[in-house]
Amino acid sequence: MAITPLEVRKQEFRKALRGYDPREVREFLEMVSNEIEELLRNNASLSERVKDLDAKIEDYRRMEKILQDTLTTTQKAADELKDGARKEAETIIANAKVEAQRFLKNAQAELSRIKEETKLVEHQRLLLVSEFRGLLESYLRLLERLEKR
Repeated sequence: MAITPLEVRKQEFRKALRGYDPREVREFLEMVSNEIEELLRNNASLSERVKDLDAKIEDYRRMEKILQDTLTTTQKAADELKDGARKEAETIIANAKVEAQRFLKNAQAELSRIKEETKLVEHQRLLLVSEFRGLLESYLRLLERLEKR
């Protein structure tokens, strides 16, 4: 059972022969009463402080959970961003390879066409040289005939 300072102050003792000095008992009771009051005030103050600190701890725990959730969300977003970037890079590389193959195929086709044209031009040159030679030889024969006359 808790005792209050008021109960200590109001406490009465029976008087007995050769008992304690009532003034000393009263002073002691007053001192005990004051000490109990001080202890109760301190206890109330500490209880209030504990309540405040518990509330702060709970706030910190909530903030920690929010930060953990935010960190998790941020990490997931970063992972998704990296995956997206990796997939985009793979797509770009694949497209570049396809484009390079197409460009190479076109270049090879163009090279084949140019080689064919070169062969054709070379053949035409040879024909032209041959025809020109034939023409020159015929003029030379004609000239020789004219000279003999």
